[in-house]
Amino acid sequence: MLKQTEAEQLLSVLVGMPTLSSDVVANDIALEYIEHYLVERGMFIKRFQFDGHSALVASTRRNNDKKPAVLLAAHVDVMTGSEQVFTMRQEDGKLKGRGVYDMKFAIAGYMQLVDDLKGNLSDYDFAIMVTTDEELGATSALNGTGNLVKAGYLPKVCILPDSAAPGWNIEKLCKGHWRFDLIANGRTAHSSRPWEGDSASFKLVQALHDIKAEFKDHGPTTDTLNIGIIHGGETYNQIPSLMTAAVEIRFLHRESYDKHIRMVKGICQLHDVSYKDYSAKMPIKTDLDHPLVKSFMDSIEAVTGIRPEGSISYGGTDASYFVEHGIPCIVSCPEGGGHHSENEWITRESFLHYVPILRHYIEKTARIKS
Repeated sequence: MLKQTEAEQLLSVLVGMPTLSSDVVANDIALEYIEHYLVERGMFIKRFQFDGHSALVASTRRNNDKKPAVLLAAHVDVMTGSEQVFTMRQEDGKLKGRGVYDMKFAIAGYMQLVDDLKGNLSDYDFAIMVTTDEELGATSALNGTGNLVKAGYLPKVCILPDSAAPGWNIEKLCKGHWRFDLIANGRTAHSSRPWEGDSASFKLVQALHDIKAEFKDHGPTTDTLNIGIIHGGETYNQIPSLMTAAVEIRFLHRESYDKHIRMVKGICQLHDVSYKDYSAKMPIKTDLDHPLVKSFMDSIEAVTGIRPEGSISYGGTDASYFVEHGIPCIVSCPEGGGHHSENEWITRESFLHYVPILRHYIEKTARIKS
């Protein structure tokens, strides 16, 4: 096995911290570790807390300017896994462990970048944002990133290397999502006398069947459907009076969202059911011709020798919070996969390209001109 670089050592330490979104103590310990490292090298820190979850912003500027030239964003919280995934290991040219891909590699890279620039940080205008509640999932409430953007952290460009566009390709489109609860009400009765009741389960099943029929052959470049939770009923021999299903539709275009709403409303009327919105996010589009985006693509090519392409992301990130304010958010990450699984990985070679890419980009976009 090759000797670990400093960046790999940092990543190994971070992977070893079981920073589940629900474990606020573990996340606070991780932020303390990151803060101590960055302060020692000359960064200026502000800490925040939103709904019990901590966040950190580190800046090269003493006043922790809210509008840096470049913001390097990441979340340190991860999904649960077996005990072994919290020890980073190297196998067949891959680094494996919880968070190596989603997305502790990014934080390790930011820390290494600051170490490389220590002593000269005042020559640059960039900030690092680390949150601890991204994996809790999208709701109608703001998470840490959303709250910080609302508080005025509005950079010229944001780098968010979440696990959406692997292999250094640039996210050009991220599917939107609509989450809602489908609700069926009925009238309970003994199952031996179903004619005396009104089965909520039959209504729900029929409605779900009709919704599913609208998503034949769904795939990477189509709108997709998931029925995540079905709940209701008490026992075998009682007709249920209430049944619910948690439904998620991911879509490519805003027009698709409107179409799906009309479809669900029609099916609800047909089967005497209703729906209740949980959350919705519109698709995110990134202009690959934007000068700050093209410049990042140039940096990737300069370091790797390969020109990145645009890609479609199927899962969401915190990029939407920046895009809503007209801020280009570059979603691009190393070659990797298996996030949220027992086999999460990134290639070592790709990870070792990360800091040089950041350094190349920072020199062009965040160096303060004298």
